[in-house]
Amino acid sequence: MFIKKSDIEQAKLTSSFTTYDSMLVKGVAIVLLMFHHCISKTGIEGHDINFFPFESYHWPVMVCDSFKLCVGMFIFITGYGLYKSFSRIELKNKAVFNWTGTRLLKTLTGFWFVYILVFIITYAVNQYPHLRYVEAPTRMEGSWIYALVDFFGLSYVADTPTLIGTWWYMSAVVIMIIFFPLLYAMGEKFSYFVTAFAMILLPRILGQGFPGSKNVFSFVLVFIFGMVFAKHDLFKKLDNFSIFKKNKLLSDIILFFVYMVAFFLIVWITDKIGRTYLWEFNYCIAPLIVITFTNRYLKRIPILNRGLMYIGKHSLNIFLIHTFIRYEYLNDFTYSFKYALLIPVILLAISFALSVVVELLKKLVRYDKLTAKAIKKLFAN
Repeated sequence: MFIKKSDIEQAKLTSSFTTYDSMLVKGVAIVLLMFHHCISKTGIEGHDINFFPFESYHWPVMVCDSFKLCVGMFIFITGYGLYKSFSRIELKNKAVFNWTGTRLLKTLTGFWFVYILVFIITYAVNQYPHLRYVEAPTRMEGSWIYALVDFFGLSYVADTPTLIGTWWYMSAVVIMIIFFPLLYAMGEKFSYFVTAFAMILLPRILGQGFPGSKNVFSFVLVFIFGMVFAKHDLFKKLDNFSIFKKNKLLSDIILFFVYMVAFFLIVWITDKIGRTYLWEFNYCIAPLIVITFTNRYLKRIPILNRGLMYIGKHSLNIFLIHTFIRYEYLNDFTYSFKYALLIPVILLAISFALSVVVELLKKLVRYDKLTAKAIKKLFAN
């Protein structure tokens, strides 16, 4: 189903930041993810790549390295959506339990369908799951139990093998949903500013330093910002913000360059000092810049915005599938296109096409309807 302009306009009547806006942000994040994985320092190793129109690989690689910020974009949207949903329920134990269970299952059921498909196909091709869960583990004896842990999105939490490394993100989302009521209570009682400040200070006071690029704690700050944007309807306020009240066009032009300069300053600074020192710049501030830029400018471009929204609608599937293509099965094919600007586009196109097939299969077996009924039956109020 294509996204209709009329649907977007109708949604705007009831919300300043709609489901379509969140899909637009997810679409941008997925594009950045493709470039991050394909054209980062580790992504280009062993490949002969043409960086046209740049003479050197330095700037393209430096910028693509910073595109890890895409994780922060997804987590911001998660924090925003969870707050909007949670703030509508009655704060009693049963309601909170039902809300948490519903959100967890809605997230995991989207993951499970792709997991089962990937498991079956990769096992048929080269017994890949057996290698990952049974043969490959070195710190502990291999076991099919690890597949069950992975299935529930807990492999990174349990520090057990996962079918593919990028699926660590599922653990992050599961943790955030489980602990959301606690974070909400802290924010509402002590203020979100105090809560955010505590999240910044805690790893430094404890002397632990950078939690790690795959650690959920590295992204808690941007998660809180998502909650704050939802609570105070900051997107609406930003939409209405203008430097010059009587000249919105001039204001938009100036703000455009402010966004650009701020973003490239963060890219340059974090490249110089390292992303493990002030990681909040890359994992929180940079995502906020890209999100607010997207919401202010990219959503105004009709064809581009609907294209990105449609990609965003498939973002979970694309995220879950793309690493198998780039890393495990079609690595040489993906990089055979040589050009740094083309390689991520090819990866995105293949992943998107497979996601469309996945959605057709889900529709064929009525997967979404069946899981929705099961969730409603399990967590009915």
